[in-house]
Amino acid sequence: MRLDQHLAQTLGSRTRAADAIKQGRVMVNGKVITKPAFEIEEADQIEIAKADHGYVSRAGGKLQAAYDAFGLDTQGQTVLDIGASTGGFTQCALEHGAAKVYALDVGHLQLAPALDADPRVVKMEGVNARTISRDWFEPAVDFVCMDVSFISALSILEPLFVQFIPKQMVVLVKPQFECGPKALNKKGVIRHPKYEKEALEKIEAFLGQYYQKIQAIPSPVVGRKGNQEYVVYASKRRDRID
Repeated sequence: MRLDQHLAQTLGSRTRAADAIKQGRVMVNGKVITKPAFEIEEADQIEIAKADHGYVSRAGGKLQAAYDAFGLDTQGQTVLDIGASTGGFTQCALEHGAAKVYALDVGHLQLAPALDADPRVVKMEGVNARTISRDWFEPAVDFVCMDVSFISALSILEPLFVQFIPKQMVVLVKPQFECGPKALNKKGVIRHPKYEKEALEKIEAFLGQYYQKIQAIPSPVVGRKGNQEYVVYASKRRDRID
């Protein structure tokens, strides 16, 4: 059996199992294994080291970087997590005092069991974020955090802002999904830093139409294939759109 298949029974999903393996937290017979496809035998001794950050996914560390860098405050707020997946952003927001988190994802059965059972979390699975309506949220959303893949962040932001503009938001910018195939090598990795710059500036320019203050930092946690991603924080909502 593959190592990630075996660990999925313990960690709740193959995605979380693969993350743990790639992070070097799994040992088989006393040896660290970093390949999810590693074949194991029934008699093998498997140990899992606890993640330093304790988040249910790598995404938690990306949002934590926003709290650290920008002095982000979500105490008592209602949060919308777009692209929640297993819930790294959701968990991080809760740990920073969010009163309620709407965990929205187009997929199904991904949210970590502990978050699924948390009364502060409203699971919204099988929902395409491009169809969001402000009528879905009571109380109204104060803060949006967004981590989406395989599509441009603009494809979500544009219809979202037709419905409502949150007081503040964090967008994880993934250049590999903003620039198109021309910017990627055969392994799906950005070929040149200029493409990262183009992707970041595109999202910053769009957000700048709606917010007075835009800040960005490189994510301390890179993408699964090694792509550099960026954490963008938008605040001081404009009263009038130019």
